Amino acid sequence: MPGPASAWPRRPPPGVAVVDAPVSGGGPAAERGELLVMVGGDGAVAERCRPVFETFGGPVVHLGTLGAGQRAKLVNNLLFAANLGVAESAFALARGLGVDPGALSTVLAHGSGGSFGTNMLGGLEGHTLAPLGPFAGALLRKDARLVVDLALAAGAEPGTVLDAADAALKSMGHLR
Repeated sequence: MPGPASAWPRRPPPGVAVVDAPVSGGGPAAERGELLVMVGGDGAVAERCRPVFETFGGPVVHLGTLGAGQRAKLVNNLLFAANLGVAESAFALARGLGVDPGALSTVLAHGSGGSFGTNMLGGLEGHTLAPLGPFAGALLRKDARLVVDLALAAGAEPGTVLDAADAALKSMGHLR
């Protein structure tokens, strides 16, 4: 077994090229060969790998240097969590205003306020995030923590997207 990550060389040996290529889309997208592939690494190497990536996904997006694909996936997942948190708040507001949440789901599915997260929440019992906690809470919390660590290291401000994601994590019973 290799030693700790700090013992690994920062650059691959001569003749070896490395890219990172996390995916998004879940089981249904995988079955259709439509996973989003987020690639980090040398652009020429990413292009050489593109035919392999296209066997299971598309679009294939090159995002920059090595690690950029994974960082993009973390930001994507953070925004997904934030969308869930904002959507849950919108459904609660709608209930308080006397708007039927089930009917609002249809409006949001076709209106400018819709998102993947809003559509997902619209299909959940009670239009709350509690049912997602056991399935997605720990993974979204992990990604939020990683994004915060990366932001601190880079001197970048996560901003309101982190606040909204934290609200979703709280609703799912998985505080950051």
